Amino acid sequence: MTDADTEAAIVLGVGSRPPLSDGTITFVAETAGRLGLGIELVHVVPTLVGGPTGTWEVGVTFDQLVAEGQAQLAAAVSRMRERVGTGQVVSGELVRGGVVASLVERSRRAQLVVLEHRHLGAWEQMTGGSVTAGVAARSHAPVVSVPAGWHPAREPRPVVVAVEDAQRANAELWTALGLAAASDLPVVVVRATYLPEAYQEILRREASEDDVLAVAREELIRDAELPESVCERVPCTFEVRWGRPAEVLVEASADASLLVLARRDPTLPFGSHLGPVVRQVLRHARCPVMVVEPSLNPPVHATDSVPDEDLPRTSVPAG
Repeated sequence: MTDADTEAAIVLGVGSRPPLSDGTITFVAETAGRLGLGIELVHVVPTLVGGPTGTWEVGVTFDQLVAEGQAQLAAAVSRMRERVGTGQVVSGELVRGGVVASLVERSRRAQLVVLEHRHLGAWEQMTGGSVTAGVAARSHAPVVSVPAGWHPAREPRPVVVAVEDAQRANAELWTALGLAAASDLPVVVVRATYLPEAYQEILRREASEDDVLAVAREELIRDAELPESVCERVPCTFEVRWGRPAEVLVEASADASLLVLARRDPTLPFGSHLGPVVRQVLRHARCPVMVVEPSLNPPVHATDSVPDEDLPRTSVPAG
């Protein structure tokens, strides 16, 4: 597979099991069609850790993992090709390495990375954690987490964008506006405001909750700085809701086609850059969630990538 095949692609991660949901397949197919992008499905066979036999303690060999991965990938590619329009480019690739690290590396030459989110059991949380959170924290392209049980609504629903502060507003808003324009959908800009109970009592003596929300809405509009011409092209509404941020955004996701928010601006080169609000939203949102970088940056090209010649890969044949 050449760089030309993947330079303007949506990368879709394919897990070992269960198969991708119809909602995830539909989201990727429709998004790729609207944006004129190809689709690259990627399955990562985890690098085995252990002795020279190359087996897990439970007796699963690397060859078995590769065979299972190839079967899952081929099935997902076939389903995607059945779903997309004529002439839409769909390819698949099997890669060996760390799951999160491999997908983050692949994001360097992707326009969008899509992963299906499913609730993890206690053992999975303890041993591996969430692949979606790990990729979203480090990806070079926006990452969309699609809940495994999600299905597109029959009626059009807005793109909801969460704007917490002016510093991240541009990255969140302009990404949301571009997607909304491509889908002919309105945008709802949301901010949560909340005070602990003790402070609420003090506040009530000075102003009503409605007064506080009105002031917060003015600040939200000022932080957004959207030109009138943009709002004429894509209808935008601004809402400030009372409540804890994660709870407000999860509630807002119930009536959205997509929820857009930015991860934190990292102050350290290691550790998670998501923040507790983004993590909670990824776990509990009821619509696809897009996590973007906190600032608008020029795209990262494949030539900037760290060489990965040591990662053997298998392409799923066309046709």
